[in-house]
Amino acid sequence: MTKIIDLKIKEKIYKNKKLQISILNNFNLEVNAGEKIAIVGESGVGKSSLLNIIGLLDRDYNGEYTLFDSRANSLYTSELAQWRNQKIGFVLQESALINSLTIEDNIKLPLLYADSRKKEFKQEDFENVINAIDIKSILKKKPLECSGGEKARAVFARGIIMKPQIILADEPTASLDVENRERIVNLLFKMNKEFNTTIITVTHDLEMANRYDREIHLERRK
Repeated sequence: MTKIIDLKIKEKIYKNKKLQISILNNFNLEVNAGEKIAIVGESGVGKSSLLNIIGLLDRDYNGEYTLFDSRANSLYTSELAQWRNQKIGFVLQESALINSLTIEDNIKLPLLYADSRKKEFKQEDFENVINAIDIKSILKKKPLECSGGEKARAVFARGIIMKPQIILADEPTASLDVENRERIVNLLFKMNKEFNTTIITVTHDLEMANRYDREIHLERRK
């Protein structure tokens, strides 16, 4: 198997107005292409911070990170942006939809920044995703006209539309009912099977976590 992630974090300092918290101390993670990994743990142990580091959104930590055989800390800003657009798909809780755009335009937004190879986009691919998670009826709506669950599914569609090599999902099913939760999970696993997509998901849903290849349990520092 091909190792695509080799992450060694000595420490990540999280700061707010009143506190300075040390998280992810001496945390190591190796991930092979095509693995499905669930990250679990109580609130505040660094699950979302870990996703941000893996996804090249956060480089403010003490450690070393090799991604696709490249040192992440040595990548230029332009390279980081390109990798985040083409190699990594984000389904993050803070991934805001643009209220002035329709749901369809929000989902297709990553295509505007794609290189020529990725711009060979097939409408059929788009329709397959839309039908799989059942949001065809809201494509012409604006985000403010949609429910929380509908917006969550739209954010998910935007995160996978480029068929990235890695999908990072932060509680992707938290606001969904059982039926739509299954739609999301089934589509993630289908991409994993058909495209060897690596899936890394933060979840509090232990039942869902048990369906992954591996569970990474983060614990609060003693």
